[in-house]
Parts: sequence; structure tokens; C-alpha cells
Amino acid sequence: MKKLSILLPVIMISFGCNQHSKHREAPDDIVAAFKKHHPNATILKWNDESPVWEAKYTDEKEKGAVTYDKDANIIETELVIEESELPHQPAIPEYIKTKYPGEKIQSCEKVEKKDGTITYEIQITGKEIVFDAAGKYLDEEPD
Repeated sequence: MKKLSILLPVIMISFGCNQHSKHREAPDDIVAAFKKHHPNATILKWNDESPVWEAKYTDEKEKGAVTYDKDANIIETELVIEESELPHQPAIPEYIKTKYPGEKIQSCEKVEKKDGTITYEIQITGKEIVFDAAGKYLDEEPD
């Protein structure tokens, strides 16, 4: 039993190290595509969501994320915006207030898809509430 209590932590540490070593770096062409569009940005994190890559970044003007396909084409951008920048004021904040009593808007993002479609994601506790560019409710997603 004593050997097992010593061996178990060693096995767990080894497993954890092996899991970490499977982390992949973003491909050079995707990193280059990001730097071309955001030369002054600092990449906070790369998410490998096979088959796409997402760069979370910040620079002096904005904070957001850019998602690339395997060919380094942008398929989606997300920009963190202020609540005051939401379209059709005050319709979206009023919708949140009415449908989710007691909730406060934690953050807002403007999302643009490759095809030009724009949506707005409003973060509240444990959820994102999605609206179209006209301010119409579309969906509720778990966060």
C-alpha cells in the first residue's frame, strides 16, 4: 500500500506532463496571417479548435479574437465593445433586463462571420445572449 501511495502521484504527474506535451503551436502561416492584420497586437492565447485556430488578442485600440480556417483565412472576428456601442439602444439592454431579471450585462462582443453577417453576444452569468445586427434576439448559448 505504501508503494502505491508513492507511485500514484508519480503516475499522475507523468500523465499531466504527457497531456501538456500534446499542445500544438499555431502553424506559421496562421500566425503570419494574424500578424498581417494585427501587427501591433499581443496574442494572449491561441486556441486549437481543430480544424480552426482562434487567436485571442489585445492591442492599444481593441481586444478580441480572430478565428482562422486551416488555410489561414479569417472565418470570424470578435471584438469586445462597450454596452453603449450595441445597436438599437436601448432595445438590447432592455431585453436583457426584462427577460433576465436581476442579471447585469458583464460584457458585449460584436461578431462578424466570413460572409459579413454581424451578431452581438451579450455575456450574463453563465450565458451568452445573441442578437442580430437589427437588435433582434436570436439565441441563448451556455458559456
